Amino acid sequence: MVACVALRVSLGATDSSYLVTVAPYMLVSAGVPVAVLFGTLRHRTPHRAGWFLLAVAQVLYAVADGMTVRDDWLGDFLEPTPADLVYFGSYLLLSAAVLVFIRRRTPGWDIPSGIDALVVSISAGLLTWIYVLQPLTSDSELPLNAKLTQSAYPVLDLMMLILAIRLVMGTGTRGPVLWLLLGSLTVMFGVDTAYAVEGIADGGSVEAAYLDALWMMSLGLLGAAALHPGVRRFAQRSDTALPDASPGRLGVLAVAVLMAPGVQFIQWLRGEPISVPLVSAACAVMFLLVLARMYGLVTAQRRAAVTDSLTGLHTRRYFTHALAVECRRATRSGHGVGLLIIDVDHFKKVNDGYGHPAGDQVLREVARRLAAGSRAGGVTARYGGEEFVVLAPHTGPDELYALAERLREEMAGLPVDIGGELLSVTVSIGAAAAVHPDPESLLHDADEALYAAKAAGRNRAILSGPVSLG
Repeated sequence: MVACVALRVSLGATDSSYLVTVAPYMLVSAGVPVAVLFGTLRHRTPHRAGWFLLAVAQVLYAVADGMTVRDDWLGDFLEPTPADLVYFGSYLLLSAAVLVFIRRRTPGWDIPSGIDALVVSISAGLLTWIYVLQPLTSDSELPLNAKLTQSAYPVLDLMMLILAIRLVMGTGTRGPVLWLLLGSLTVMFGVDTAYAVEGIADGGSVEAAYLDALWMMSLGLLGAAALHPGVRRFAQRSDTALPDASPGRLGVLAVAVLMAPGVQFIQWLRGEPISVPLVSAACAVMFLLVLARMYGLVTAQRRAAVTDSLTGLHTRRYFTHALAVECRRATRSGHGVGLLIIDVDHFKKVNDGYGHPAGDQVLREVARRLAAGSRAGGVTARYGGEEFVVLAPHTGPDELYALAERLREEMAGLPVDIGGELLSVTVSIGAAAAVHPDPESLLHDADEALYAAKAAGRNRAILSGPVSLG
C-alpha cells in the first residue's frame, strides 16, 4: 500500500496517461478483497461470516472503481452512474459486516448502542449538512442528481464511522485489528467528504492524486486488519450483558443532544438563515431517542437486579419474593405448591481439578437444562454457589417427584463439554410440596430432603414428608 501510494503521487506529477497514473490505485483496490480472504483463511478465523461479507463488499468496491476509471477515461458520464450504484451496494455489505462483528462481540447491545450511535450520527449529520454540504450545494452549478450523489458518500461514510464507534464502545477484545478498522473508516469518511466538497465547489469531477492516496490508505488499513493475526480473537463473545451509563457515554450523548440548539444559536448570532424545521426535527428525534435510551437503562438495571450474571437465571432475591407471593396465592385458592432444591454433586472437585472456568461452564449448563426442563409458569433460580431452586405452582407431590426425577435424569444422561473434555455431572434434589404452604417451612422441608439425598449417596431425588421416595 505504501509503495503504491508513493507511485501514484509520483505519477500524478508527470505527464503519464490517465490509465498509467491510476494503475497503482487499482492494484490496491483489487488487492484488498484478496488480502481479506487470504487473512481470514490463513489465520483460521473461528467466526468468518463478517470477514466474508467484508471480502464481498470489497470485491464490489473494486468493481465500482474499475467502472469509475472507465468513465473517467472516456470522459462522458452523468451522475449517478452505474458505478455509484455498485459503490452503494458495497457500503450495504460493509455495514452488514460491521454489524455482524458488533453482534458477535457484544450480544444484546444492538438496541442500546444503536440508539447511542443514532443520536451522535444525527448531530454530526446536522453539522455536516449546515456547514459543509448546504452552502456548497446552494452555490454549485451541478445538477441536483449530481449534488445528491456526491453528498451521499460522506453521509454513508458517517454512518459507517458510527458503526465503527459502536465497535469501539463495546466490550470486545481491543487490539490492532479494531484500531485498523476504525482508522480505515475514519480516513474513508474524511476523503469522501473532501471529494464531495471539491466536486460540488468546482462543479464537476475531481481528479487529484492526494485523494487517490487517501483512498488507498483507507483500503490498505482494511486489508491490514484482515491480515493481522488478531482476527482469531477479534470476534470473541463478550460476557458483559449491557452497556452501562458511564460518564463518558453520557457526556458524548449530552454534547450530541445540545449540538442542535447550539447550532441554531450560533446561526442566529452570525445573522445566518436558520433552518428551523430541520433543527426542530433533529431536536425532537434526539429527545425521543434519549428517552428511549433512559427507558432501556432503567429496564436493564431492573433486569440485572433479578438476574444472575453467570447463569442467566433469576436471583435468590427474586425467588424469595416469588415464593412468598405464590404461597399467599396458594393459601387463598387452596392449590398446591412444589419446591425443588438442586445441588451439583462434588462441585468442589470440578473447580479443584479443572479450574473455575470449567466450574462456571458446568453451572451454566446445569442452569440451561433446568430452565429447559422446568414447567411453564414456574420460577427457576440460582440459590447460591452450586445450588438451584425450582418453584412449581399448582403441583402435587407425585407430579413434583416426577419433575425432580426427570431433571435428575437429564443432568446425568449427557456429559458437559468443558472446553473439549466431556465431564459427567450429576445432581441431588430435595423436593417438598404442600397445600396452604408457608415459605419457611417449604424451604426447610426441601432442604432436609436434599440433605437426605446427599446422605443416601447423591445423584437421586427425595421427596420430603410422609411419602418420601429414594
